[in-house]
Amino acid sequence: MNCNLSERIARLRKERGLTQEQLGQMVGVSAQAVSKWEKGGAPDVELLPALADCLGVSMDGLFGRCEDAPQNIDRQFNRWLQTVPRYERMNRLFHLLATNLLGLYMDTQYLNSDEGRTVAATCYLTDLPDNELVWLRSQFTTDEGMILGVIAEDFPMYLLLPEPPEGYEAHFASNGDYRKLFALLSQEGCLELLLFLYHKKFSYYTPSALAKQAGLPLERVEGLLPGLVDCQLLRDRSLELDDGPTQVYCVHDNHGLVPFLYFARWFMSRSDGWNYGWDVRERPILELTEEQIQRKKEHKHEKEH
Repeated sequence: MNCNLSERIARLRKERGLTQEQLGQMVGVSAQAVSKWEKGGAPDVELLPALADCLGVSMDGLFGRCEDAPQNIDRQFNRWLQTVPRYERMNRLFHLLATNLLGLYMDTQYLNSDEGRTVAATCYLTDLPDNELVWLRSQFTTDEGMILGVIAEDFPMYLLLPEPPEGYEAHFASNGDYRKLFALLSQEGCLELLLFLYHKKFSYYTPSALAKQAGLPLERVEGLLPGLVDCQLLRDRSLELDDGPTQVYCVHDNHGLVPFLYFARWFMSRSDGWNYGWDVRERPILELTEEQIQRKKEHKHEKEH
C-alpha cells in the first residue's frame, strides 16, 4: 500500500507542476518529508486530508481506490487552484500546461518520466554572434489545433489554439483591414505613440498633450490620430471647453498590443530558434476538411443574417 501511495503522490505532484518543496509548504512539512513519502514512507494520518486537497483528489483517489470521475474535473481543478497563492496562480498554471505540452500524443510511459517535462531557465539561444537574442520557441501542431509557447522561466508564454469547427480563416479580418492596420503601424511615430499610451493608466489626452509627453511632433501626432481611431486602437471624445469643443484621445480598452507585438517577434524569429517543434498535422494549417467547408458556409450565412 505504501509503495502504491508513494508512487501516486509523486505522480500527482508532477502532474500538477509542483516541486517537492512547494508541496511541502502547502501541507506544512519539509521537502525532505515529501521526498521520504515518495520513496516509500507514509504521511502522518492527520496530514492526509490536506495532502489530498493540495493534490486535487479525494481521499479515495489519493489511495488509488477509485479514480475521480471525468465529470468532476472542473471541481478538481478549481480545488487545486484554490490551494495556490493568488500571486502564483498564473505562473503555476503556465508550469502545469507547459510541462504537459507533449501530453496529447505521447504514450503514458513517457509522460510518467521526467524527460522533456521541465521549464527552461532562459528563453534565449546562447553563444550567438553579436549577442543576438533569439527566443527558443516550442510548437506542437495536430489536426485538432496548435500549441505555441516559450517554455522558460524568464519569458513564460503559452498559447493554446484549438481549431474552430469552420477553420481558423473563417475568423480572420479582411485582407483590406489587415493592410490598413499594417500600413498605419508602419508610419513613423505610430508605435512610439501607442507604446507611450500603454505605459500610462487609462486617461484622455489632447493632441498637443500627446505630442509633448510622447516626444513627437504635433503635426505627426495629428496625422496619426484619425487612423488609430479608425482601426479601433484609440477612442476619441469631444469635450466642450471654454474656448470651444476639442477632441481628446485615449487608448482603447483592450490589451491586444502586447500579444500582437510578441507574435510579430515570433513571426520574424530565426528558423533554427526552436526548443522543439512537433508537427503531426496531415493538412496545411488553413486547408479545410469537407465538414469544415460546410460549417464555414453556415458560419458565413449566420454572420450575414
